[in-house]
Amino acid sequence: MKHTAALAVLGDFSFDEKTINIHPNDGFDLGFMVTNEVVRIYFGCTLQEFQEDSAQAIYGKIHLKNECRNGSIELSLRTVEKIGKPKKIAIFRDQDRIFLQPA
Repeated sequence: MKHTAALAVLGDFSFDEKTINIHPNDGFDLGFMVTNEVVRIYFGCTLQEFQEDSAQAIYGKIHLKNECRNGSIELSLRTVEKIGKPKKIAIFRDQDRIFLQPA
């Protein structure tokens, strides 16, 4: 399973819960080779629940944008609040599934 280092969280009202922006270098760490990809997004669960695919997910898109600072993740402010307002998040990827884990 691929993962990023802890990324600084930038919550914004302009994003919906199905949109995640990261820098292309961070996307490369996860194995993304295109600028946007449809994924199943998991948050608010444990890593074990993610690995067992027993948690609830939402379908969304992850965008690789040069405008996003390297080492940061841009999310919906609502998503950030649901996760517990962490300052940093690590992203884990398993095929078309990603897990947002507060770091």
